[in-house]
Amino acid sequence: MNYFKKNKISTWIIIILLATNVSTIATILVNKYQNKQASQNSVEIVIPDNGLGRFFRDELDLTRDQHQQFRLFRHNYHLNASKIANQLKDERSQMLNELSSENSDTNNLHQIADEVGELHRELKHLTFEYYLNLKNICTENQRMKLFNIFNSMQNSKWELKFRRDSSDVRRPGYRQFKNQ
Repeated sequence: MNYFKKNKISTWIIIILLATNVSTIATILVNKYQNKQASQNSVEIVIPDNGLGRFFRDELDLTRDQHQQFRLFRHNYHLNASKIANQLKDERSQMLNELSSENSDTNNLHQIADEVGELHRELKHLTFEYYLNLKNICTENQRMKLFNIFNSMQNSKWELKFRRDSSDVRRPGYRQFKNQ
């Protein structure tokens, strides 16, 4: 009797282990297939470190009229954005000076932080207007391309690198990111 009971338990253990192995292999194969499909559907966008105006013109295949309009609002964007960037630099410098002083005034630091926040808000608003202006002059096909470009740039390593290099001399080159 003991022999048959042990044999029955061993059979069930083997069945459970076999089922576990089959499900593990099936999961690995399904994940491998899904990753292959995702990589085939992704669009690779090469974003230059500099010359974004030419990049947008070429990628979106802008007409002459579109390009002239783009140049106008891009120029206005850069003028206003550089003013805000300089103000941000000054505010950060004031903040550093206040932090390094013997008796730092927390009220002054809070005021500087509020001003920095307001400048960031203004810069974001300018960026949205820039995007909307570009979107408004585009055809439907160009808008899809534009969305993919901005989606690739948003919160990517490119954006972080651009922020880090914005005060340095820019080096020519390209960064590649996949938009999935």
